[in-house]
Order: sequence, then structure tokens, then C-alpha cells
Amino acid sequence: MADVKTAKGHRSERLRRLGSALLVVVGTLSVGGAIFVVSGVYNVAASRDHLSITNWLLTVVRDRSIAAASSGISVPDLVDNNLADLGAEHYRGACAACHGVPGQGTRVVYQNMLPAPPDLISAYEDYNSRELFWIIYNGLKFTGMPAWPGDGRSDEVWTLVAFLDRLRREGADSYTQSERSRVLPMKLEVAGVAIQPLENCVRCHGDAQSPPVSDHVPRLHGQSEAYLTRAIENYSDGIRESGIMEPIALEMSTEETAALARYYASLPSLSIVASEDLKAVVRGRRIATEGLAEGGIPPCSSCHKGDNAQFPRLAGQSATYLRGQLELWRRGLRDRSGYGAIMAVVANRLNDAQIHDVTAFYASQPAELDRESEAPIR
Repeated sequence: MADVKTAKGHRSERLRRLGSALLVVVGTLSVGGAIFVVSGVYNVAASRDHLSITNWLLTVVRDRSIAAASSGISVPDLVDNNLADLGAEHYRGACAACHGVPGQGTRVVYQNMLPAPPDLISAYEDYNSRELFWIIYNGLKFTGMPAWPGDGRSDEVWTLVAFLDRLRREGADSYTQSERSRVLPMKLEVAGVAIQPLENCVRCHGDAQSPPVSDHVPRLHGQSEAYLTRAIENYSDGIRESGIMEPIALEMSTEETAALARYYASLPSLSIVASEDLKAVVRGRRIATEGLAEGGIPPCSSCHKGDNAQFPRLAGQSATYLRGQLELWRRGLRDRSGYGAIMAVVANRLNDAQIHDVTAFYASQPAELDRESEAPIR
């Protein structure tokens, strides 16, 4: 029994000594670390890389954080040229300045950033689709990579992921081939608009010679000046969320806004594609012209008939775009204006099948018809 007590006493003494030694080590490291931080000896210049151990630690922390945060994200079908084509234009306007043309590297000034923006031709070598979405949407601290400026606009971010996915599958040439060979409108047509905002609009929304780049963006041709002006102002004021449109609208002058609205209002409407789902068109016509009393849904034509300049014309818009906007209202992302608040109520009363039908109807109607009640079934 005495031997057992002696052994326990020795172990207790060793633990006390070990604890004291650990306290000394921790205290020494803490004091040394504090002296190191306060001394300013560590070089934070972008012209000097981090220590190898620092790079390793930052990389592990970053990648594990991204993997954990993105694990529950659901990925849509990315093999969709409508998404990828729009993503290419978003990349051209929002990303290429830092990341450069895919396959050609970044510009010299951005190569001198630390860390330097990567050439995104190889994005999928390091991350999967969920992780790329998370990075683009949330940004990365201490890298110069900002969070997406359009709060809640995950739909815009997925276009960029679809574009990067196409780069992975088809290579850098797919970016060059996606460039739209447009002739910009003459200055006489759009007087008072600088080249940059003009290119920003034409790149996605088309012009007198070209339709929009994707079914995910609206056809502005023939919309009223009043509505187009109000839409741009809503983006500029932050009333309407968009990581693409808000920065563009914020840079536009009142004169440029008016000139662009006038230009697009003057353009003839675009041709439509006949719907293959005639039953959906018939059902959608009832919603558009009569409404659904049982669901508290008023007829769309009561506002969108085309005779009120404050409301957009829906006839001839793509079903994809219309469905996307209704989904934004259902998610509470377009209800900050008086007009938006009205539509939010209607959108939330529509179920998925009704949205499919009414958007199929409007997409099948020629835009020049002001009275949808007289529109033929196509």
C-alpha cells in the first residue's frame, strides 16, 4: 500500500512539473509572438510572398472553410448555353479586369497583387461547382475578391459558374467564340451616352441588330421610356438588387439613362418563338386575361396590357426570364418599391404550375399587341 501511495505521489509531482514547464513555454511563446507582432518585422508588402508555413496555413484554412460552407449547396443544370452565354458577358464586365482573358493570364498590375487573381481557366482543378458558387457569391477575405454585390441574386452567380464549367469542358476558345460581334448603335441613335454604359447594355440586352444574349435577360426593345428609366433608377438607388445592373446603373448619368431608355423604346419588337405546349398557353391565357378568383389572382392584363407606360409589356418576353423574375418576387427580392410590393403579393399567390402556364402564354404572344385579351393562341 505504501508503494502505491509513493507511486501516486511521484506521478503527481511529475504532472505539476510538466504543468509548470508548459506554462513557461506558452508564456514565452506568447511574449515572443507579441514582440514579433508589435515590432513590425514581418514584411506585409505585396512584393514579398508569405513564408511557406504561412502560405500552407492560409491555404488549408481557406479551402477547408470553403468546403464546409458549400457542402449543402444544390447545383442546377450547368450544361445550358443560356446560362453560360450570359455568364460569359457577366465575366467580361465584372471579372475580366482582374482575372484576365481565360488562358491568357492576368494583366501585369494584377499579377502584383498578393495573392494574385488566378486565371480561371483552371478553376475546376481546385474547386467543384458548389465551392466556386460559394466563392463568387461570398468573396474571400484578405484577397481582393469581393462578395457578390446583388444581395440574394444567386441566379446571377450560377451563370458565372456555368461559364466556368463550359471553360472546363471546352477550353479557352469557347470564351473567344462567345464574344458577340455587334456593331454598336451610332452616336446619332444614342446621343449623349458614353461608350462604356452603351457597351454594358448592348452586351447583354442587344441592340437594333441583335437580340439579348440569353433568355435569362429581358427584351428591352419597345418597352416604354418611363418604365426603362424607372428600372435603371431603381438599380442605381439599390431598390432593385442585381450584382450586374446596380454597379452599371450607379455610374450612369441622368442624361445617359434618358438616352438609353429613349433608344430601346424606339426599337421594333423582336420575333417570338411559338410555344410547343399549347395547353399551357391556353391555361396561361385565362390567368393573364381573366385572373383566378379562387386564388385571389387578378388578371395580369389589368396592369400589363401595354397602355400604361409605368408597367412593362410582358408579351414577347422569354418564359425563362419571366419565371426568374416571379421567383425573385416570391423570395422577397423585388418588393422594395411600390410597384414591386404589388407584384410580390401576386407572385406569392401563384403556384409553380400557374407560373409555368402564364409565362408560356406571354412568351408566345407578339409584343406589338397591346391587348392580350385579343391575342391569338400560338
